[in-house]
Amino acid sequence: MSTRLCAALLITSLAWLPAACAREQAPEPILDKPWQEVVLSVRDLDQAARFFIEVGDFETVSTGAMSDTELAYWQLGDGVSAEHLLLRARGTDHGYLRFVRYAGVEQRAVRVGARAWDTGGYFSIMMRAKDLDRVYADALALGWHAESEPVRFDFPPSVLANVVLKGPDGINVALYERLSPPLEAFWDFERLSQPFNAMQMVADIEPADAFFTGLLGMAHFWADDFLDPEPGPNNFGLPQNLTTEIPRRTRILSPSPGETGRLELMQFVGLDGRNLAERAAPPNLGILSVRYEVADADAAHARFTAAGGQAWRAPATVEVAPYGRLRMFAVRAPDGAIVEIYSRVE
Repeated sequence: MSTRLCAALLITSLAWLPAACAREQAPEPILDKPWQEVVLSVRDLDQAARFFIEVGDFETVSTGAMSDTELAYWQLGDGVSAEHLLLRARGTDHGYLRFVRYAGVEQRAVRVGARAWDTGGYFSIMMRAKDLDRVYADALALGWHAESEPVRFDFPPSVLANVVLKGPDGINVALYERLSPPLEAFWDFERLSQPFNAMQMVADIEPADAFFTGLLGMAHFWADDFLDPEPGPNNFGLPQNLTTEIPRRTRILSPSPGETGRLELMQFVGLDGRNLAERAAPPNLGILSVRYEVADADAAHARFTAAGGQAWRAPATVEVAPYGRLRMFAVRAPDGAIVEIYSRVE
C-alpha cells in the first residue's frame, strides 16, 4: 500500500488503519530541529511585548516593517501593511517571539473570550519560570489575568507549579516552575525561559496527531490522558467537581530530541466547545503560527506532498527580517493551527 494512501488514512482515522500501513516504516521526519519562532498578531506591539521585556528581560532582535514579499505570501490584499517586533530570551538562538501589527485590514480575535475547550488555532505558548508566585503578581500588575492562581500538581517524575496567564489579544502564556527535581543546567535563566512548547486545543486528537506524526514525521514525547487525582483549582476554568471526570487527552510532539521546539495537542473528552479554526489565520489577533527551519524547504514540501499533505501556502521566496531571503511554505493542521517551514536562500 502506498505511503500517500496510508497518510490519507491516518488523517481520516487511526481506528481502521490497515495492517499494511502499520507495517510500513515511519515517514522520514520533515522537521529536525526546534521551532525558531512563534508569530503573534497584536494591536499594540509595545503593550503585548511589555510583560516579556519587563518581567522576562527579553531582548529585541529585530523591528521594522514587514516586507512586501511576506505580505504577498499571506495573501492579505492591497493596501495592507504590517510592522514587527522580534524578541528572544537572552543567550538563546531559537524560541523567539515575533509580534506583528497589521494595518489597513479588518481583524477578528482568534481566541479572545474563548474557553479552554473551544477548539482551533493555538491556545498558548509555554515557558519555564522561577519564583512563579512573584512572576504571577508582576503579570497581574501589568494587566494580565488568569483562570486561577498558580496550581501545584504532580507530573511524574516532576512536581510542578503552573499558571496560564491571559494577556492582550488572546495571547495565553503557560508558565511552569519545576519544584522538584531541580531543573537541569540547560534551563539557565533568571525569571522566564525561552518558549519551549505551543499548545493546540483539538476536537479529535487522533486526526490531529496523525497530521503531525504521519505527515510531518514528529515523534511523541508524551501521550496519555490526564485526570486530576482529586477535585481542585485548575488552569483551564473547569468546575472543580469535573477535574476528576473530564480527561484531558494529550499528545506532546517533538521534531527532535531535546527540551524545546515541541507542539502539544489537548482534547477535553466529554466537553463540547466552539470551533474557532476558521479564525486562526492572519491578520486575525492571537497566536498565529510557529516557524521551523529546515535545510531545504522545497524538498520538505515535496516530502509533505508525497505523504499525502497539501500546503496551505505554496512555497515562495520571502524576505523576513532579520534572516534575509527565505524559501517558505505553510501547512494547517486539522484544527487550524499553522506551521511554517522555511530554509535560507543563499
